[in-house]
Amino acid sequence: MKFNFFKSNKKNLTPNKKEEVDDMGFTKRELEEYDKHVDFYYTNIINALILYTYNEKELDKMAPVLIDPLTELYEELDYAFTPILFKTVFKNNLIDNQLKDILLEFKTKVDNIPNEIWDWEFLDNNETWLSIRREANEILDKLEVKSRTYNTDYTNIISNEGDEIFKGKKIKNR
Repeated sequence: MKFNFFKSNKKNLTPNKKEEVDDMGFTKRELEEYDKHVDFYYTNIINALILYTYNEKELDKMAPVLIDPLTELYEELDYAFTPILFKTVFKNNLIDNQLKDILLEFKTKVDNIPNEIWDWEFLDNNETWLSIRREANEILDKLEVKSRTYNTDYTNIISNEGDEIFKGKKIKNR
């Protein structure tokens, strides 16, 4: 589950009529709030790509972290490409702008995977999935990401009883 870091404070975050907004409708103050969490957004992009490098066994091993790895495979990517979060990563130069289109093309390819092959049995033998896996690895190489280990720094796992099972090292206490 992903969290929005904004703590609602209408007085401080509601733009007044004189404040300028960017092309996405965000004020300077709102963009500064997003900038504070850019490492988290970058980690989401990298983690999403890493998940797409995994074969069926590797993805299945992620169940303790992801609960439903096949669902999270798509959800992680979808969240990482939320326009303002994605834009913030590039604005802060965590990823070279030249890779922006490559990443967006990858997202489009994943979006175009037919529903009928979003199933465990296809991950290791369907050419679409094999191609996606190769491409995810190539993109990570271009990003100079050496490890293919999912980064749990921002992961928080809560049991059904509400007990904290795991807390990533960058999760702040509330």
